[in-house]
Amino acid sequence: MNINAFKVRAVKPFSKIVVAYRYIHPMKKALLLLICWRVFSCYAQPIDTTSRLAATYFKEAETAAKNQKLWAIDFYGPIMFVDQQSRITYANMPDSAGILKKDGEIYKGFLPKDVMVANTALHWGGRLWSVILWPLPQNHDDRLNLVMHESFHRVQVRLGLPMHNPTAAHLSTLYGRIYFLLELQALRDALSKPVNQRQNDLTSALLFRAKRAALFPRSFGNERLLEMNEGLAEYTGVMLGRPKDSIIQHLYQVIAHAASRQSLIRSAPYITGPIYGYLLYQQNPEWTLKIDSNASFPALTAANYHLQIPADQLDKEVDRRSDQYDGKTIISCEKQKEAIRQKKFNDYVSGFTKQPVLTIKLIPQNFVFDPNNLFDLGEYGTVYPTAQLKDSWGELIVSDNGVLMKDWAVITLMVGEGTSVNGQVITGKGWQISLNHGWKMIKIDELHYKLAK
Repeated sequence: MNINAFKVRAVKPFSKIVVAYRYIHPMKKALLLLICWRVFSCYAQPIDTTSRLAATYFKEAETAAKNQKLWAIDFYGPIMFVDQQSRITYANMPDSAGILKKDGEIYKGFLPKDVMVANTALHWGGRLWSVILWPLPQNHDDRLNLVMHESFHRVQVRLGLPMHNPTAAHLSTLYGRIYFLLELQALRDALSKPVNQRQNDLTSALLFRAKRAALFPRSFGNERLLEMNEGLAEYTGVMLGRPKDSIIQHLYQVIAHAASRQSLIRSAPYITGPIYGYLLYQQNPEWTLKIDSNASFPALTAANYHLQIPADQLDKEVDRRSDQYDGKTIISCEKQKEAIRQKKFNDYVSGFTKQPVLTIKLIPQNFVFDPNNLFDLGEYGTVYPTAQLKDSWGELIVSDNGVLMKDWAVITLMVGEGTSVNGQVITGKGWQISLNHGWKMIKIDELHYKLAK
């Protein structure tokens, strides 16, 4: 049989091919099988290993959310894992525009570049998504903790719990930090005792908190707003993402690392939220089903543990109790840190007030930042050492040196030597702006620049 005969038979109907196949020489049969394998393998759509891994993570999240009793709501919903650099996105369901294509058990595609991403809740593609940056933590408990945390943010508004994002500026001060760390030590001791023996330590914790309220009346209320947002989210992450028998040990570790945190003004509720939440859970497992946007951890703790707080003797009680929680050591360590913080404060103030700066008014903004490294600059605003921001004028990326924000309305960047303009791109020390068409940087005087259209 010649090769031309083989070609003719190869295009006959399938039943005839089978009949013809019987008469093909064994060597040519092998050739035919090889060709068929190559052809079908070309048309096959293999699922890459990353998609399989993402599918495994989605199943973990679905299992963790199933039958949860913390919140009276269906907890599992739209989730996206997004690689910030490549924009490759893995999702557990499709988007309305069809950008995400079916890939085995999940959906995969490229998120448009105009969509800013972070670990957050995001409206996009006809859905409200929980977004988690890829790659996720390798540790199972840390990973599931994170996914459940961000899943809470997706549903919290439906629960009547709004997203508040202020800063607790006083937690950058010497005594703000001291009384915060004393509160944590009291909470640690409470966790170590049976439920019916916690009253003294919990009373101490609430007294140290009350002392902060007395010292910093203007900003103290922001602690409650943050705890009813990020605090509840992290409590949810811990409770649904970690084995029940590991939670107390995890909370001990969180407390142990608190003093070494770079910043507390935005990250404190990630600490206090799961601690107070778990203490409440052990006394009343259904406490989350009875709260609203006016709830606070001090009030919930006092009510559930039947505490009487001696507020009329606040200073006396705080002084007496601080020694029970290694107060002298905490005060000594924090005073050493304060000298370093004050130098950093002075350097920032000098850079943003006595050197050339670019000031930009914010219009519609989309702002992504790291809550763990913010630096409070008092009346001047908050320094975000790293950030990404999109506005009507373009996009700002800050990788170093920081951007100063005041009241979420104005940002300031240091414009020192080496700042350059190349077309629509402005590059400074640690930051870069890509301007939209028609915008440019204008010099006002020797120390001030602005953007104009």
